[in-house]
This record gives sequence, C-alpha cells and structure tokens, in this order.
Amino acid sequence: MELKRILANDTKSATERAMALYGRNVLVISNHTVGGQTELVVALDIDEQSLDSTVAPALQTAPSPVAGAAGVAFSQHLAQAQAPGKELQTSARQEPALAKVDDERDYLRSREIMDLIRDELASLRREISLSQKTTGWQASLNLSAEVEDLMTSFTQAGMPTGLRTLLLDTVKDMRSEHEALSAVRSQLEDIARRPSLALPQTGVHLIAGPSGSGKTMMVMRLASQAAAQLGADKVAVISYRDERTGAWAHTQTLAEQSGVECFRADTPAALLAVLNRLSARTMVLIDSSGSQMAERITEVQTACPACETHAVVSADASSATLRRVLRSSGIRWNSLMVSKLDESVQPWPLVEFLCDNFLSLSAASDGPSVQALKRDLSTSALVEMAVAQLSRVPESIAPIQVAKPMPLKLQPPTPRLSAPASPRGLRGPFN
Repeated sequence: MELKRILANDTKSATERAMALYGRNVLVISNHTVGGQTELVVALDIDEQSLDSTVAPALQTAPSPVAGAAGVAFSQHLAQAQAPGKELQTSARQEPALAKVDDERDYLRSREIMDLIRDELASLRREISLSQKTTGWQASLNLSAEVEDLMTSFTQAGMPTGLRTLLLDTVKDMRSEHEALSAVRSQLEDIARRPSLALPQTGVHLIAGPSGSGKTMMVMRLASQAAAQLGADKVAVISYRDERTGAWAHTQTLAEQSGVECFRADTPAALLAVLNRLSARTMVLIDSSGSQMAERITEVQTACPACETHAVVSADASSATLRRVLRSSGIRWNSLMVSKLDESVQPWPLVEFLCDNFLSLSAASDGPSVQALKRDLSTSALVEMAVAQLSRVPESIAPIQVAKPMPLKLQPPTPRLSAPASPRGLRGPFN
C-alpha cells in the first residue's frame, strides 16, 4: 500500500482531484488543513506481480541504442514518443464527459436535498397549524393535574400533534396518570398491531431507504445471520451503484467481518450478469444507494422481477421522511426494517406512521456491531419503548423536604481580643 498526498483549496476540490487521479474507489485516510489549504491523504494498493508483468515486456521490446539500423531505431522512438500524446488527447476528450456526469449527479443530489427540506418545512407548517387549532379545545377541557402533566410530557417527547390530539380525546375524562397511560398503551397497540414477518432466508432481496438510514449495516447483519444458518458459501452481497467516495471499500470491510462474498455492479446490465453468476446461491442481498432511490429500485426490479424489496428507516426518522420514502415514493414494499433502535430513541413519528399504514415489520438493529440484529420486533415493543422514554417524575419519588435551619448562637468574644496589649508574662505574637 502506498500513501499519496493531495493539496487543494477545499475538501471538495481535493476529493474531486483524488477521484480523478486514482478512481472513484480511492480510500481516504485523513483530511487536515495545512497552511490554509486542505491536505488529503489517500491509500493506494500496489500489486507487485502485476507491476512486474507490465514493466518486463516493455523492457524486452525497448530498442537498443546500438542494435539495428538508425532509421528503425528512430521510427520506434518516434512511435513511442507519439503514443503518450495520443493517450493524453484521449483522456483530455474524456475529461469533459466525466465532468458533465459528475455535475449532473451533483445536481440530482442537491435537488433531492432541497426536496427533502421543502417536505420538512411543509410538515412543520402542518404541525404548527394543527397545534394552533387544537390549543383552544385543549384549554377548554377540565383535565386533571396528572393528565395535564402527561400531555405536557407527550409534547416534550416530540409526539406529532395529530397523534397527541387522538390520545387526548381518549384520556380527557380520566383522573389518574396510571389509568391514562394504560389507556394510551392499549389504544396504540390495538391500532398499530400487525403480524411480524420472518427474516429473509432465501431468494433475492433488495434493501433500500434514505441516505444515512443504515442500509449497508442492515444488509451485513442479514448476511451474517443467513451465513450462520445456511453457510457462508450460500450467501452473497451485491453493492449496486453506490458512488460515494470510499463506499466500496467500506462494504468490503463489513463483508469480511460477516464472512460472506461481496460483488459490485454499476449498471443494470452488470447487475444482471452478477445475478446470473450467483444463481446457485441460496440468498442474495442487494444494497442500493440512497440517492435516486426510486430509479435504482426500478432498475433492480426490472433486472430481477422476483426480487423482494425491503425498506430501512431509522427509529428517529421524521414524519416527512417516513411519508416521502414509504408512502409518496409509489414503491410496493414487502416489509419494513428499523435501524438505530436503542434505549434513548423516542420513535413517536414511526408509531404514528404505523397507526396510519399497514406495513409489516421484519427486522431491527439495536447496536453498532454486525451481530446486533433483533428478529422479534413487534409494534407492542415499539410502543412500550416510546412510552418508557417520557420525561416524567415517577410517582414513587416524593419531593424532598428541607428543614428550616436553626439560628446559630455565637460565643461572646474573649476579653483578650479587646485588650490593648497582651497580659504580662505571655510570650508569642502578642509581644
């Protein structure tokens, strides 16, 4: 392995230069600011055998300065001197095309980000409007103090306004917090109840979702689980059109930890060829990019009509993200997988989405390792996790009573302090 150092004005320029020089799969080691510029250190793999096999024929065919006629040697030197120029001209013609493709990809990615921001703002406006409409109605209700505190904790926990209004209509006549919480649990579990699906074990499965939702880790967790049951030689992972810098190297590292083989496909034709090659495998998992998700899913389903499609969302996903990915995309999902499901998450938007949409749960992850896979996620467990995170003071904790301090009685001062001089016969600082 060899390290290369690249200097540029900013990180984007340094990354683009690294990809232009060493390919899109270049591995970035570090990124620092040196002298007002960005220093990028990348690692390159050097195959000594392939290097020797390339250099040796060139040395054998190189003309000797003392052998052969002068005209033959000159023509060979001239041909060799002109060859690099042709390569440079070819690469110069290819550079504008590559730059155009990169610009188009950046434009599509930026447009997706702007659409997501608009969806978030629209969802926020709907929340504000609904909250303003229900504020007067909630104020007119004669809620008990405990139920009022419970509704306040719902607001602080980030519960969507629509779900909070539904629950308020359920608990408005209750007087105790325990009774209200029991009613909330029962109602949410009844509305969101659905059968859980088993983990994928056979066939071709596409794992898709928004960027940053943990798709690659979920794929590797499923592959590790299947490899433990079926055998590592029966499972394979395909990375399809993930064009992020260092994504392929990251996938290879995770696949090595899971003990399964991984393959890469950058076009629909290449994906079809890889699937034909892996037709003897019992289970094939396809990891797709979060950018242009709908287009990538359509390409995969066209290449493999029997492929099942599973959505991956994080447990703390917003209502706008869930609506955009799972409802507005027009994709028929076979199941829903939840990532980043730890103890500190309050999945209220996800609970609200499950109450309004029937989509079966199949898997969840609750840790950073490849082995952190939950196979028994249910809506009841999801509701219990959301309710358990409410920031309320438990009833068993009584307020601390602070006793009033007693007045402190001081001793009268000694006559020695008011004496003009120390008594006769004493030695020390008084003398």
